[in-house]
Amino acid sequence: SQSQPLPSDLVPMTPKTLPPQKRARDEAQERDEADCSGGCGERRAAAAYPAEPGPWRCTKCEKLIGCEVIARRGREYERGVVQQRDRNSQLLVQWWEEAATGSNEKGLAPEWVAERHAALAAPADGERVRRGMAVLAEWVDGRFYCATVQGGAAQARVLLQFEDGLRYEAGLDALRPLLDKPLLQAAHSPPSSAVREPRSSLQRMLPADLPSARAAGYGPLAQSMDRLEAVWRCSGTWRVEHEVADICGLFICRDFLSPAEVAAFRLVFAAHQGWAMYQWGTIGRKKELASILQRIDFGLEEMTAEGVAAQSKSFTRAIGRHQQRLIQLLEARMRQVFALAGLWRECDVNMMQLSQIPGGQCLGHHFDRRDKWQEGIASVAWSETAGQEDSRGDEWTLGMQCGPSNNVQRQVQLPMPAGAAYILSKRAQGRTAWCSRHKVAHESCACCWQHGVWNEKTALTRQSITMRVYDEEWGREASSP
Repeated sequence: SQSQPLPSDLVPMTPKTLPPQKRARDEAQERDEADCSGGCGERRAAAAYPAEPGPWRCTKCEKLIGCEVIARRGREYERGVVQQRDRNSQLLVQWWEEAATGSNEKGLAPEWVAERHAALAAPADGERVRRGMAVLAEWVDGRFYCATVQGGAAQARVLLQFEDGLRYEAGLDALRPLLDKPLLQAAHSPPSSAVREPRSSLQRMLPADLPSARAAGYGPLAQSMDRLEAVWRCSGTWRVEHEVADICGLFICRDFLSPAEVAAFRLVFAAHQGWAMYQWGTIGRKKELASILQRIDFGLEEMTAEGVAAQSKSFTRAIGRHQQRLIQLLEARMRQVFALAGLWRECDVNMMQLSQIPGGQCLGHHFDRRDKWQEGIASVAWSETAGQEDSRGDEWTLGMQCGPSNNVQRQVQLPMPAGAAYILSKRAQGRTAWCSRHKVAHESCACCWQHGVWNEKTALTRQSITMRVYDEEWGREASSP
């Protein structure tokens, strides 16, 4: 029998017979089901489609979207949550507001961040950490900075190098691998036995063919200087004592630094490395105190560090960009506070010394070379950690001594609070120009004062900065010390 046509309402609809609007909606739904819903543009593999109808996410989007990350915001790294990915390997990050208010509320506007500038907030898996890997590392200030893994260190720690060149040891819990590396272990990755680095020695260094971090990058030192400048007081009221204890040329300001400034200075010190150790024997009635000092000298290339013989190796470093920022801050305030001292007339500071004296030790009485430095030696000091009564640290003693070791010798002990600054000039400095016998180098006389630092009454390390002006003509005319 001849088949009869179906009623129009029972005719099956094919893509060609669908109304245009419904056809467009179905095609859009099919695209949505084929493309990753995370926004990265990845297509679903044929084997997986259409076994699971509806929106889907690729492996990386599934891993990242909704996850907490640490990502670059300006020059710093902050915490946030990934909201979306795009086709250019970028993440839309909703920042936590904790950086501004200390809360965990979402409030700052989301921003697009390249994956190579972001890391998962969870600590690194030790199996994946290897030399040459780019990571974010948590430093002593609690912030994260970009670094390169240099190798293994003792006690299951890792040796890192930040972008500004600072080397630092950290535990695995302080590392966050950047996302430009595979999130999941790939088939071509080395076996776990190959990615483990020995943890026995700091001497396992970066291979010659492995690129090191850029020395000009933004790291702990730059961040610490930014923090110092943010709390630095450009004006204020400071009380200055002059001709203290009738010593010609001694000026003291006991409230030179605020607690916030001291806290920032501690981070600046932590961001410096390569401290040289100097020891000048023992002193005291029973030789019970070590005259010892750790320091870094910055100055002119041809300058020999103070207290180092000309024929010995000098550890003087060139003044870098961040050291120059530090000198400018201190020099401006020293000139302002110690205006009565007539500090550094017609010249600028060209030498800076960072020093550390451990608790229970001292730096014995001495002259800074009497004919090498121009008028005015300025120092400011604090403790490495907070004291019980003062957040800036514990008290130390400035010792002044005049004359030979006999019954006519004068000695003065001046207690100094943490955060105090002092100026040595004229006979307090012992300059040749002020000596009645025109003594040079470290020669003694009966009219000028030697100075020393006593830190024996505390367990805290005393940190200080000393600034001088080097006489550039001295080394061309004077003989070796």
